[in-house]
Amino acid sequence: FESFCATCDLCSEIPQWIAMASLVILQLDTHFPRIPGDIACRDTYHRPVGVQIIDRAQVASVVNADPNGLDITGFTSALASLENIGADITSKDQIISTSCGFMIYFQESFSKMTDKTFISSSLIALPELRSRFPDPEIMVITFDADVLASPAYQPALDGFAGPVIGLEKWMHLYEVISQDLVDLDFHKAELGMDQLITAALRRFPVKAIILECTNLPPYKHVIRRHFAGEIIDCLSVLEAASPGLVKEQHLM
Repeated sequence: FESFCATCDLCSEIPQWIAMASLVILQLDTHFPRIPGDIACRDTYHRPVGVQIIDRAQVASVVNADPNGLDITGFTSALASLENIGADITSKDQIISTSCGFMIYFQESFSKMTDKTFISSSLIALPELRSRFPDPEIMVITFDADVLASPAYQPALDGFAGPVIGLEKWMHLYEVISQDLVDLDFHKAELGMDQLITAALRRFPVKAIILECTNLPPYKHVIRRHFAGEIIDCLSVLEAASPGLVKEQHLM
């Protein structure tokens, strides 16, 4: 799955194959496995997808309580490069997204940099979900609940008072993401997710779940063992913006 970094002068020009993609993912600089169902795995989609790796944008730097201090040069350069490509090359109705839901902090500012549809995070779907369910009936599952609860993200959450559940630090999936491990034991990750969702639903019998983390969709089948309500994630948001983009098995 080809990709390239987006911060140095040598690779500031976006390859034509990425420009022509239906979806461009601005991916963090990570090496952990991107399995089917992950936002940055091409097998997740029916249509061509381009991945632009944002050099030096590691999980530890992006997922933090002070996103205003993040060096976003790589992201803004990538957006500018996409805008500079001619309309005759760029895919019609192209969507640009990111591989980290915490980029919701930059939704408004990055959207202003492009005339394409920009989707920073599944959390952009929270207002519509709140129009149909009271906050106590909505659960947000996130990579890091403490960071999401910090003041910087409160404008995006707009006073949301429902339960916010973070991955536990003992979970294999949390270790793989936070330590950027190249080996993922899928079964072990499933077991951890099963324990997390079982405990969460025991405490909070909600009717809708929104997955902030873009690495969680491959585990929706685990959630479905215990939950029959509505699940919103990065893939369902992308599919709503571009019907037919995501493979059906990842939209359960």
